[in-house]
Amino acid sequence: MSSTPSDLESSAVKHNQRLRFELIFASIWLAIGFFVFPAMIYGVGILLLGPYGENAGLGSFYADFFGDLVEPAGRAWILALGPVILISALRLVFFNFRRSSDAEPEPPPPPREHTRVEPRVSGE
Repeated sequence: MSSTPSDLESSAVKHNQRLRFELIFASIWLAIGFFVFPAMIYGVGILLLGPYGENAGLGSFYADFFGDLVEPAGRAWILALGPVILISALRLVFFNFRRSSDAEPEPPPPPREHTRVEPRVSGE
């Protein structure tokens, strides 16, 4: 089976679209991990534990968070990479693995011959 140039081009386009989707998807979840989660943690911390230091606000919390990323502190990197890792793991668990479009589908099995089985009644 030979592939035509248009088949190869459409396959390359599909591959590029999928790669672009994956990069945008991962970038969104990384942005959530770097900017949204720290703000949520700050908000919950303020509500449950009180103010974040003396005269310290969200800006100093972000400064400490990004300082921990530079250090590198494991807790900060787990927070930053957590969303993308969690979503990727969930996608792996629930992803429907399909055959690649390059593989030829298997032919259906041949039909079975059905033989009729007559009921037997004993005369005893």
